[in-house]
Amino acid sequence: MLKFIFRFIIFLIIVAGVAEAVLRFEYGFCNAPLYVSDPDFEYIYAPNQNVKRFGNVVRTNEFSMRNDAISPTDTTVVLLVGDSVINGGSMTDQDSLASGFLEKKLTTALKTRVRVLNISAGSWGPDNIAAYLKKFGLFHAKLICLVTSSHDAHDIMAHESQVGIDPNMPDKQYKVALIELWDRYKYLYPYYIEYYAGKIPLFFSTQKEIDPVAQKPKTDTLETEKPIDTGIRKTGVGFNPGYEQLRKMAEDNKIPFFIYLHPEISEVDMGHFNDQGDEIINFTKEKNVRLINEFDYHPSTKMYRKMDVVHFDNKGQVFLTNNLYPIILGYLKKDK
Repeated sequence: MLKFIFRFIIFLIIVAGVAEAVLRFEYGFCNAPLYVSDPDFEYIYAPNQNVKRFGNVVRTNEFSMRNDAISPTDTTVVLLVGDSVINGGSMTDQDSLASGFLEKKLTTALKTRVRVLNISAGSWGPDNIAAYLKKFGLFHAKLICLVTSSHDAHDIMAHESQVGIDPNMPDKQYKVALIELWDRYKYLYPYYIEYYAGKIPLFFSTQKEIDPVAQKPKTDTLETEKPIDTGIRKTGVGFNPGYEQLRKMAEDNKIPFFIYLHPEISEVDMGHFNDQGDEIINFTKEKNVRLINEFDYHPSTKMYRKMDVVHFDNKGQVFLTNNLYPIILGYLKKDK
């Protein structure tokens, strides 16, 4: 019996060692992109990072942008600002971001180096972005493009930092990959059990609910019913002040500004934006801000990540690039 227990312990140690190695070297555990808190715009990726996570490279420059370093010779600059839709997170490789594709295409077309600065963070609202730009400036930009979604209409800063508290916003690396796997992703397990097995066992019922940004919405409706909006709903009081702050900032500095409105999957299913999206559309009409409606480009849910409601996959990043490229090129040609 003792021999069996000893062998079983050795077996567990070997399995744990192999799992630890696979998690570290194959999936990038203990190598997550880190975050820093900020009193003005809440949080952002830590600056000057170069990590590989889930097979994807995440790099940030000295200003926490997902870009190469800023140079004094950067004279043709576009600010592409938004949330995780353009940031991509660790699920999107640095070379698969729309901002990078746009830099290359615009540089080739204009025969001069063009910078498309990716100023973004997961779950940022327009007020986070405005606060960032007030703090660091506009980087001599010739154009500002805000990529936003319906839920941003009420996604207002609470200035309650979750960096180092929320496992999705680490400020230091885990030392053991197996502990990180459990600690950071335990709230996902009930959802995956439900997704693959069709139900959640009773003993999972007290687990934290999955983040709605990562959860695929349920769209089961009767044939006679319209699709139900099951997208992300933020609870901030009033319309996000960041929209007007960005508009005013651009106006004061004589920089063209436009908004690109990106739908969630539930809205693609409905064929139109929800009531919060309508608030953004009404703002652009009232303030005479140019609106690019992604529905004009016929988005498909096949360009979104699996089990996700709002984020593009790599094909979606290309789709976003192709939509923005002629618009940005037109502005930059006028500026010459």
